[in-house]
Amino acid sequence: MSHYFFRNKLHLSLLSALGAASWSIYFDIQVNVWTLLCVFLLTFSIYQDNRLTDEAEDAANDPEGLKNALENRKLITYMTFYPLSVICLVIAFQFGQPAFWATALVIFIGYLYNHKCFPPFLSKHLKGARRLKDIYIVKNLTPPLDWATALVFLPLLFEGRQLSLMAWICWGYVFVCAFFIEVMWDMRDHRGDLLSGIKTIANTLSFPQTKQLLIIASLISGTLIFYFTFTNILPNVTYFLLANNAAVIVIASMYKERQEAFMRKISDLTILLATILFLSFALIASF
Repeated sequence: MSHYFFRNKLHLSLLSALGAASWSIYFDIQVNVWTLLCVFLLTFSIYQDNRLTDEAEDAANDPEGLKNALENRKLITYMTFYPLSVICLVIAFQFGQPAFWATALVIFIGYLYNHKCFPPFLSKHLKGARRLKDIYIVKNLTPPLDWATALVFLPLLFEGRQLSLMAWICWGYVFVCAFFIEVMWDMRDHRGDLLSGIKTIANTLSFPQTKQLLIIASLISGTLIFYFTFTNILPNVTYFLLANNAAVIVIASMYKERQEAFMRKISDLTILLATILFLSFALIASF
């Protein structure tokens, strides 16, 4: 049961919905069930679609998961990704154009990340890249863009709120935290990425250098969030987010280069930890 839960990215989908609820409470706006449903479906559909587009690397990283995805290709494509994307757009349309276009942007970015749809003339100028995932550095920046937009901006836009300085700072923080997770996943999957010719931060830097990058970047982002909170640009509850930075430092330190199975298990536990942190963050913010 737990294997099914993780394989189908239900843990990520629930985390994203919980994150959207947590940031709604943080911004002191009503927790909108339609927003949570939309964020859940966006995450579920995009990550299900992703299972079908990583054949080369998953053949090495997760052969059992790849086999399951290919056996359910039609179900994932025609009953999950496209229908759920349309449902999300229909939901978002009811809450105004900003909500609709932000939702469309999340779907569009997810599609460009997964699918080799760049035309030959563009691919030629991108050193043969056919999708966003094939572009060095951009690969690690694209999913955080979707995560931050869905978790921080969609709750505000669904309620007709403006994107204030406070919202942009929080968007940037979630973006950076999601970037940390992406790099840690690439550390776990570096063997399969190398075999499939995908350049990532984790396989172009040495393993110790990647860990140092995560720790230093986490310290910097933690210092910035502390500064914005200390100067009252952000409310005092924001201090709790520093727990995310501490978790990144501890988990990155635990990674071992030649223990892929161990790192994969830690990756799944990292999402559960993030769920607990978001829930705690929401509870503290509500009081």
